[in-house]
Amino acid sequence: MKNNTAIILLLLSIGLFYTFTSIQYQDAKDLHNLANEYQSVLQNVSAIGELRDRLLITYEKLPRAEIDRLNKILPDNIDTVRLALDLDGMASRYSISIKNIQATSGANEATGIVVLPEYASAYERVTISFGFVSSYENFMLLLADLEKNLRIMDIRSISFKATDTGFYDYQVSVDTYWLK
Repeated sequence: MKNNTAIILLLLSIGLFYTFTSIQYQDAKDLHNLANEYQSVLQNVSAIGELRDRLLITYEKLPRAEIDRLNKILPDNIDTVRLALDLDGMASRYSISIKNIQATSGANEATGIVVLPEYASAYERVTISFGFVSSYENFMLLLADLEKNLRIMDIRSISFKATDTGFYDYQVSVDTYWLK
């Protein structure tokens, strides 16, 4: 009878293990793995925070003039008034008066296209179109200034009409960019 009781208790303990304890044990292992994942995420967050702090310290050490130059290269917004004044300032050095300035956002061209966030670019584009009357020599000097300008500008198109006076009526279209 003692052997039968021992066998019954042994079978009961094995059955109890497989019906209740093993499930709880697996849940405990899953929770332990989840806790390890959370711990690694917390370590990554700490590392990212330290990197951010180091970059912020380095950024604060940069001279203000250099930061202004970086912001001019790729600003964080588009200020069409400032851009128009910059273009007019460049043109006025060569006695060129800019007329008919128009700004067109690049987002309008692709309104029907859905872009996943991981494929979206970090910058936006605006097309600036303007016209002026000038001699060819002054036009080339203005183009050289546009090329040397800190602000990133891609010339999209240039068209002109010749006149009898030796001056040309130019229409220029440039793309410029800013960070989102």
